[in-house]
Amino acid sequence: MTNKYIEPSWDKDSFTCPHCGAISLMHFHCISYIDKKVIGFYEEKHEGNSWVQVATCHNCAKHIVWVDNIYAYPDIVAEDPNPDMPEEVKLLYNEAGLIYNKSPRAACALLRLAIDRLCNELGETDRDINKNIGALVKKGLPESVQKALDVVRVVGNKAVHPGQIAFDVDDKATATMLMRLINIIVERMITEPYEIDSLYQGLPDSVRESIDRRDK
Repeated sequence: MTNKYIEPSWDKDSFTCPHCGAISLMHFHCISYIDKKVIGFYEEKHEGNSWVQVATCHNCAKHIVWVDNIYAYPDIVAEDPNPDMPEEVKLLYNEAGLIYNKSPRAACALLRLAIDRLCNELGETDRDINKNIGALVKKGLPESVQKALDVVRVVGNKAVHPGQIAFDVDDKATATMLMRLINIIVERMITEPYEIDSLYQGLPDSVRESIDRRDK
C-alpha cells in the first residue's frame, strides 16, 4: 500500500505535497491584498478573505497556493492507487484523482463506476452492485467497508432502483473516501491473498506437500 495521504490544506503544518508526493513540513508565506493591490507580506497563516497563501514544501522546495482560502495550485493528485489495482479500474481511479478537487461530482461518478468495475474484476457480475459488494463481504471483505460504501450511497437507496448508483452526495470529502475505500478493497481482496500465496509458494516443497496432504 501507499503511505498515508494527508490532503493539502492551508491550515495544516504538514501534508502530502502535490508535487513530490511526500508527507512534508510546509513553510508558509502570506500576501494580503485589497482589490488586487498588495498591502502586506506575512510569515504566518491567516484566516479570512483577501489572502494569497503560499506553502513551500521542505522536501522538494516547490510551492502550493491558496487564494482566499481556496486551493489554486497545482492540481491535486489524490492518494496513489494500489499497484495491484486492475488496469481498467486504475484508469478510472486516476482520472478521478486528477479532477476531484475541481469537479467532485464528476470524480464521484468515475469512482462509483470504478467500484462497479472492481466488483466485476473480482468475479461478481450481478447487475445489482449491492449484491456484488455483499458477495465480496462473504469472500473476506470487511463488513465495515460495505457499511462505509452505504454511507456514501454507492449501492443505491430507496429513492432509486436496486443496484442503481446514486449521485446525491458528490462533494470532495466523498470522493476522497471513495478513493480510500477502493484502495482498501484492492488491498484486502487482491494484494493480501497474493502476498499470502507468495509466502506459501516460497516454502520448501516438502513443507507444502505436507500441508497439501493435511488439507485433503
